[in-house]
Amino acid sequence: MTTKYDLAIVGTGTAASVTANRCRAAGWRVAVLDYLPFGGTCALRGCDPKKVLVGAAQAIDHVARMHDKGIHV
Repeated sequence: MTTKYDLAIVGTGTAASVTANRCRAAGWRVAVLDYLPFGGTCALRGCDPKKVLVGAAQAIDHVARMHDKGIHV
């Protein structure tokens, strides 16, 4: 069986999802190809998870710094 597409996108990051959605909205047949889960590096393994961990570490640091100023949490 052969399937024809108007566009094949390699990768599932932000740019790929925006492009795929806009082309689908225009009526194109779109194939998205990636061996990893949908979302791309930033959302799944990069920027976003790192920001959560850094934010938690900063919150703990702020609480520790307030302890010396008489604020106890």
